[in-house]
Amino acid sequence: MLQSIREHTQGWIAGVIILVIILSFALLGIHSYFIGTPSSNVVAEVNGVEITREQLTVAYERLRRQVQAQYGSNNPTTKDESTLKNRALHALIDIEVLKQASVAEGFRISDRQIDNYLQSMPEFQVDGQFSIERFQEILSSTLLSTSEFLDLIKTSLLIDQPRLGILFTSFALPDETNYTIALVNQVRDIEYINIPLQYFLLQPINISQEKIKAYYDKNQKDFMTPEQVNVEYLELSINDIAAKINPTDTILKTFYNENINSYTQPTAWKLADIIVPIQPDASPAQISYAEDKANELVQALEKGQYFATISRDYPGTLSGEWMTLNQVPAEFQKDVAGLTQSGQFTQPIKTDKGYVIVNAIDFKEPKIQPFADIKNKVKETYVHQHAEEKFAELREQLANTTYEHPDSLAFASKTLGLPIQTSELFAQDKPGKDISQYKKIRDTAFSRDVLEVQNNSDVVQINPETMIVLRVKSHLASALLPLEGISKQIEDKLRTEEAEAQAEKFANNFQAKLSSGMNPEQLANTYGFKWAKTGYIGRYSNKVDPAILDTAFRLPNPAITKNVVYGMTRLPNGYAVIAVKSIESGRVPDQKQFDVFSEQVQNSEGSLEYELYKQSQTSAAKINIQQ
Repeated sequence: MLQSIREHTQGWIAGVIILVIILSFALLGIHSYFIGTPSSNVVAEVNGVEITREQLTVAYERLRRQVQAQYGSNNPTTKDESTLKNRALHALIDIEVLKQASVAEGFRISDRQIDNYLQSMPEFQVDGQFSIERFQEILSSTLLSTSEFLDLIKTSLLIDQPRLGILFTSFALPDETNYTIALVNQVRDIEYINIPLQYFLLQPINISQEKIKAYYDKNQKDFMTPEQVNVEYLELSINDIAAKINPTDTILKTFYNENINSYTQPTAWKLADIIVPIQPDASPAQISYAEDKANELVQALEKGQYFATISRDYPGTLSGEWMTLNQVPAEFQKDVAGLTQSGQFTQPIKTDKGYVIVNAIDFKEPKIQPFADIKNKVKETYVHQHAEEKFAELREQLANTTYEHPDSLAFASKTLGLPIQTSELFAQDKPGKDISQYKKIRDTAFSRDVLEVQNNSDVVQINPETMIVLRVKSHLASALLPLEGISKQIEDKLRTEEAEAQAEKFANNFQAKLSSGMNPEQLANTYGFKWAKTGYIGRYSNKVDPAILDTAFRLPNPAITKNVVYGMTRLPNGYAVIAVKSIESGRVPDQKQFDVFSEQVQNSEGSLEYELYKQSQTSAAKINIQQ
């Protein structure tokens, strides 16, 4: 069983389950487990293993960024520091509990499993092959070292062994599946009446001036004009700097010669391979036989036999497309580097799959691209590089001069040669059309230091290539709108509220009359409404408003009450009174559908069992939170 689980751990299931866990752990800062922090304060202990304040800080910050990216910075959850810290801490505790539990139960992850999983992750592949460059590029964005990431994979795979064991061994009894089908596929015979709000809005509703005035006085905060500012600002742009850099051909040729490696096409091969396979459970004798067979093939190639002829009888993995060395599988790179002519082949290479012989179908020497052919590319690189250097220098000057002269942008404008620009008026919570479209700009403009103290702002980065320093030019305070201008708006609102109250009262009375035994259709006709009949429909039907459907499936079974049951719900345009006449249990048309439900019940049972497993491990652990 355990061997089966380990094999699944390296397959497609792991690609769905484990990757989610790994990325979640990375966001929560689990990698801080692998960073020594002896001087940090301890915030919790799990069976004597310490969780440090630094680990919690890293976990909290990553969780905060995750929540902010998902829900936005104005979401209350984003700003609730104590709640996020508590979530981060308990995530770290859960990880440590599950890690210790897996080790205690005898689960292990080998280096070979880690390597296999890493190389199979599509995020790190280019053209179907593991790419070192792609791996390093992604890894740098996570702020993890290679060793930390490998430890992260190991911990994730280790923790998930019990989970996979529980999921793969869960099962569903036929009665459980039948009960689920009966509930999920249940249909109900529904009738209803739609009571539109417009019906009551058309009735005479008198709203007195006293009510309007009372509402205005009570809700003045709803009738305030937004506070607005406009700002003057200095904009430092790397594109503006680049436009002023015009290098001569002599300068570009010097730059080209100094960076000649960047303009050299690397060595490339077209490769094919032969694999003499070895089964995972092969005996030493079978491995030795495969090695001897691979050596025989090399001898045949050395005697002049065609590689293409031999390869017909053996599997291979290489496509025959042009590849640079970093695109070649890591286990072949050292041997392939020694192939410097078409037709050359390697000695047998021992791999997990067997002994591999790689043949160079074609070979390209490294080639220096002539300056004349790539002059524009050299210029683009030179300009961008020097613009970035100048940008960094001017950014520092901009920050310093605007800080040293906080009451004006004039000195910085003159020193750096940047024009003072002016924005339109804008409110903090409404994007404008100029720089006020950026939330960072609006938040900075309304900050205490800029708005109240009247200082220059810090440097604000609105994108990687643009920096801004601003100061408030004019400020319009929020003001109460006069009652005369909004009296009609308030009257309409109060009329709508009154109509809604009348509609709710009417719906309640209508339901009460139906429950007392009155005929639904006759009662509906009395008010000019239509009593609608849907017939039997399921809980996921789109024939009626979702609110009607939801209410209908919450009502009790008429077979129990011995009468039609009625309910009421709010709709976007009014109210509805619903009748459920009868209920039929759900069915499936064939065994295939039954099996689908059975698998869903099985998965649900497995998930529940794993949650109980986690709870039991947490309950048994000695957890000491010291915050």
